[in-house]
Amino acid sequence: MAVERIGVSLGGPLLEEFDRLVASEGFPSRSEALRELIRRALVRRRREAGGKVVGTITIVYRHDVGMVTHRILHRQHDFMGSIRATAHTHLGEETCLEVLIVEGEMRQVEDLASRLRTLKGVLFAESVVARPDLP
Repeated sequence: MAVERIGVSLGGPLLEEFDRLVASEGFPSRSEALRELIRRALVRRRREAGGKVVGTITIVYRHDVGMVTHRILHRQHDFMGSIRATAHTHLGEETCLEVLIVEGEMRQVEDLASRLRTLKGVLFAESVVARPDLP
């Protein structure tokens, strides 16, 4: 992929703050930090506008609370076209972690995460998405 060079002008205080961000986040360069910030903005825009995304939904739940495992499974069946794979592990006697790898329209992915989040026994459900076509 060809790389184009651009110039960016920043005032002193903004540049100082940006350099602190670059250092604290461990970016190897200002350019890499700018690329990451641009990607985040593009993903946020996609999230707001809808459109196709890929990502994960992470769920932590208490499997001993009233058929929650059964309800999670049935909610997943309602979104079979968006779920590409799942992984499950036991965190302790009562809690489990499940990760869904998802692909589809942003609204569908958020709808699935929301429906899982509201189940009794689910302690945490969060989606992380990206555009599948990020440069």
